[in-house]
Amino acid sequence: MNTRHTAPRVLHVITGLDQGGAERQLCCLLSTAMHAEHSAVFSLKEPGVMAEKLRQSGVLLFSGGGQRSLSLNWMPALKRAVMSWKPDLIIGWMYHGNLAASLTRQLGYRGPVIWNVRHSVHDLRLEKLSTRMIIRTGAWLSNCPKRILYNSCIAAEQHEAIGYRKGGRAVLPNGFDVDHFRPDSGSRNAVRSDLGVDDDEILLGVVGRAHPMKNHLGWVSAMKQLLASGVRVHSIMMGAGVDDPEGPVARAVLDAGLQKHITLLPPTDKPERTYPAMDILVMPSLWGEGFPNVVGEAMASGVPALVTNVGDSASIVGETGFVVSNGDPDMLAGRAREAIALGRPRLRALGVEARERIVTKYDLSSLADRYHSLFQEVLKGINN
Repeated sequence: MNTRHTAPRVLHVITGLDQGGAERQLCCLLSTAMHAEHSAVFSLKEPGVMAEKLRQSGVLLFSGGGQRSLSLNWMPALKRAVMSWKPDLIIGWMYHGNLAASLTRQLGYRGPVIWNVRHSVHDLRLEKLSTRMIIRTGAWLSNCPKRILYNSCIAAEQHEAIGYRKGGRAVLPNGFDVDHFRPDSGSRNAVRSDLGVDDDEILLGVVGRAHPMKNHLGWVSAMKQLLASGVRVHSIMMGAGVDDPEGPVARAVLDAGLQKHITLLPPTDKPERTYPAMDILVMPSLWGEGFPNVVGEAMASGVPALVTNVGDSASIVGETGFVVSNGDPDMLAGRAREAIALGRPRLRALGVEARERIVTKYDLSSLADRYHSLFQEVLKGINN
């Protein structure tokens, strides 16, 4: 470890810097709660929208400049980053970032490597072929890192069941900036006005990129059932690709005749404005979630969540929200009806409880302390 620093120099290696959950979590940690001056980030792909916030926070940013993380065209740039930054420790984020972090051993780096797994594996057959291949490769190489971090207990158990090594496991749940994500009546009123949602309508929000595992189509079917039963409700679905007029989500909304009841929105760099407008955050995912950021962000914003029992979602919500066993549209619609029937005063009370749960259990500064302690532990083990 370089003794001239009070904190270790850490290089975070991640697939990209778009608005995914892992990317936002890394950005929040480095820009808010960790030592920005001792942190650098290497993005395998051309950095996305989160890059500017990192730069503004004083985090040094390197890029492989590629469009595909599997091409390995980023290897020379990664070597230059390692030689320039001279990190005490390298931590990968997500599967491609983990493997790239381990490949630094072939680039002259001799310090410790940590992996950070951000995905759950409900059924490996549900993943696309390239994802299955990199998960299997990770299992084969899982003795390389000093520690393997997971953001959910279920994800750790699932990965170990398919061959990831069991020794050196650490579970660090996601953390949230509870000053940034908070109830905001002004944003609530403004967003609902922009959407044309009446005060007496229940607004249900789904936040996530267009991907089969996110189950947007299942939620469209559930919404059709809700509206058919006479519930006064509107839904927004927000995320990358969701608002593509030629995409499967838009086509499903059109086919269901729900254009007046479902608003499709692109991703936003200010989600803290949108969450307070919701009465319930809905996460209808079928698989793949570890510790979903959107659930914690909404809860911190005073919004109760309705989630499928994927990853650690049920344990995050606890008694402050609603859980269904899977993403079946009938089950989603039924649980949503039960939640709405409680009435807005009770939903608001649950929102207060949800925020308190995040403040107490998942505050970002506490998570940053756990990362610091882990880094010091790993480095102490190397130096002893």
